[in-house]
Amino acid sequence: MRHSLFGISLVAFVIFIDSGCSSKQSASATEAAGVRTDFKSLKNPIASTPKSLESGRRLYVRLCAECHGVVGDGVSEMASILEKSGKITPGNLTDDTWTLGSTDGEIFEVIRDGSGSNLAMKGLNGRPGIVDEDIWNLVNYVRSLHK
Repeated sequence: MRHSLFGISLVAFVIFIDSGCSSKQSASATEAAGVRTDFKSLKNPIASTPKSLESGRRLYVRLCAECHGVVGDGVSEMASILEKSGKITPGNLTDDTWTLGSTDGEIFEVIRDGSGSNLAMKGLNGRPGIVDEDIWNLVNYVRSLHK
């Protein structure tokens, strides 16, 4: 009895994770059906207002600064550890070189889906409590870091 209860709990957990934790998850129905979104031309629906920038800043500090650095220049303790171990280091978000794309849609895709070999940077898609609006606010904040 104990094993079957564990099995049922495990199946329920897997179904919960697979179905996503939020009805506002980032993966769209067209992407799920195999139609790829053209992120290069995807427009940011969130205006870069002080409120959006502050929301994006809070998310950045919580989820991104550990690797990309407090000011977004890619200088951090984690970047140093990654470099010493021969792994891909976090990008500098303040310079003119955006190798993964520089449109709002491309930045959104990288933040949402992650990047790098073996997804060195984990995306935010599927993280509990993170919805598209949060990612767009983060896009606005990341844009504000560019000098």
